[in-house]
Amino acid sequence: MVRETGARRPRWPVIAVAAALAAGALGGGAWALGAFSASCGGSELRVRVAAQPELAPALRDAAARFNVESREVGGHCVRADIAAVTPADYVRKPAARQGADAWIPESSLWLGVARSSGLGTLPQVAPSLVVSPIVLATTRPVAAELKDAGVEPAWKLLNEPDADGITLNRRTTAPGVGMTGTLALIAMDQVAEPGAGTVRDLRRGVPGDVSGGGAAAPLADLGGLERFGRPLAVTSEQAVVAYNDAHRPNPVVALAPREGTLTLDHPFVITTPDPLRRDAAAAFFSALGSRSARESLQRFGFRAPDGTLAESAARRNGIPETMPRLLRWPTPDDVTHAIKSWS
Repeated sequence: MVRETGARRPRWPVIAVAAALAAGALGGGAWALGAFSASCGGSELRVRVAAQPELAPALRDAAARFNVESREVGGHCVRADIAAVTPADYVRKPAARQGADAWIPESSLWLGVARSSGLGTLPQVAPSLVVSPIVLATTRPVAAELKDAGVEPAWKLLNEPDADGITLNRRTTAPGVGMTGTLALIAMDQVAEPGAGTVRDLRRGVPGDVSGGGAAAPLADLGGLERFGRPLAVTSEQAVVAYNDAHRPNPVVALAPREGTLTLDHPFVITTPDPLRRDAAAAFFSALGSRSARESLQRFGFRAPDGTLAESAARRNGIPETMPRLLRWPTPDDVTHAIKSWS
């Protein structure tokens, strides 16, 4: 795999250009020109969005507001329904994607995986709704122990026997199940000379593959792991926020690798071929660019597509306002190599 020493920011489409994107990639229609009825009296048109499970609660919050607004498309009152669907299930199980008008996986890299699995109608690119950087997470006592020992957060912690004598119990998601594990292997390959033993060492440090998909999976039993060893999980910044909201007063700490990281970019992919339903799904995407929707998404721990985060959201969620340094955006070959190396 080709390595790059300089960090390059991936090409994130930003919410500010949603209207322009909607007229092209998202379908367009009267809604794109702001032609919303003041009092929607048409028949109901419900659009179904299959969303990454970690994103679904924030989307339901936004959909609740959208559904009481007067959004009319083609003479119909548009309503949005959110279904939590893992990308692996969406790609591999026809029932999981049945009836879906739009799909929001954790990463746009899933689009290539889906096309190679026979879903050839998907677009090559789609606009990002939110992003969340991949981080290393551990408990506060372990983070303090690493800091006291002068150990900086780094990708090499995933494949070294120990961190200056501190043994770590490492957790990740298996590539092919969740994209966090795939991105971790790609990041390690970009910043280090891992050698043939990288995957073997990482898997030996992980007590079995964590199934279920998504960045939250490696955090599921973090408290239990702490009894037997110091945990270090590959996850997303947003998953840390969600974990801490549910596990007060014993939060975990998100550590950004010093070499840089990659992101989950959550693309909004319109999948229905029906023109009217495409316009309706695009209307919901446009609504997600509103101030109230952006604030809701950031409250759940997600960053804007350009990586920015409001100071109030950063303070509330206990994460940095500034986006971590980014590594080179992966190529399809990088993804294939990571999945094959794990297998």
